[in-house]
Amino acid sequence: MAPNSPEVRPGLLARSNHPNLYLSTQKQQFDQQCKNRYQRQIPNPSRTRTSKTKPAFTLIELLVVISITALLISILLPALSRARESARRGKCLTNLRSVGQAFWQYAEDFGGWFPLKPAFGNPRATVAELATKQQVGSINPTGELVYQPPGNPDEDPGPLYTGQWGLQFAGTLRDIVEQEHTHSRRMPDGSSNPGLPDAKYLKDPKILICHSDQVGNNYSSDAPLPVKPAGNMRAIVAKNGATEKNYSYMYVAGFRTDDRPDFFFLADESNKVDNTTASLTGLTPDDNHGYFGVNAAFCDLHVEWIPSRGGDFESLQELASKLWGPMVSQPARWPGTPPGSNRSSELQTID
Repeated sequence: MAPNSPEVRPGLLARSNHPNLYLSTQKQQFDQQCKNRYQRQIPNPSRTRTSKTKPAFTLIELLVVISITALLISILLPALSRARESARRGKCLTNLRSVGQAFWQYAEDFGGWFPLKPAFGNPRATVAELATKQQVGSINPTGELVYQPPGNPDEDPGPLYTGQWGLQFAGTLRDIVEQEHTHSRRMPDGSSNPGLPDAKYLKDPKILICHSDQVGNNYSSDAPLPVKPAGNMRAIVAKNGATEKNYSYMYVAGFRTDDRPDFFFLADESNKVDNTTASLTGLTPDDNHGYFGVNAAFCDLHVEWIPSRGGDFESLQELASKLWGPMVSQPARWPGTPPGSNRSSELQTID
């Protein structure tokens, strides 16, 4: 080596003697460093992958999850069902109040009497006699009504019409409450009045339906009928052989607005014939609110939920006593009623 030649370290090339080779080697070293740094930043899938893939759930874990889900459903469903029924019961109570208000408006126009069918051909019938006529209908329930002037208010329930009406509560709703809408009338001067174009008191037939009610009974029998709202008051079916029922409530005919405030005159009906004071002793799970109780409207227009302790006869008898007890303990009110009778003998339950 020449005395003044630069020292060359192993692995390095002198810049002056081999400039291109030196630059190429530096570039290769820089590229290798970048590649090594990049590979350290990216995980190697082969290093993170296990030899065996673990399943998401074992059979036992899956069964535990299913069991817990089923338990939660069994706890929540009854609570949701009770909440839903409570909401329906509240809507039913609102509907019942609306029907009661419509009947009160009717009573204000008819001498304080709630709707009451007259006795055909007997405009001077006593209240006790009228009570026996409320569940029956006439031959031509849509016939023309003939006006009769009111008699003595102590003997007659307001102005009477001789005419036609349908069976049970349906006939009372269509042919008594809304008679000015559903019937033409022969006036005292001989002229004919075709009736009002719209319902006067019960403008929306849907308020006659309880939201929990799906099935009712046929008129004068326990045969089941589907419950559906009528399209209008003229469309209410009030005869035997009906294919549907257009209301969910029973009515106690024979009351006035000045009767005792603890007398009920409207309530949830059962799926049996509700023509006696024993009507509430036959509630079943298929009734409006099952056998848990009934909504009722009273003569002062307050509405109330009347609960039952259960579905056994003793509990239902107790429920019936709560509602019928005040009437049975009250003496008869009107002339012509047999001596010794109570207030219930001047009443008739119809459904």
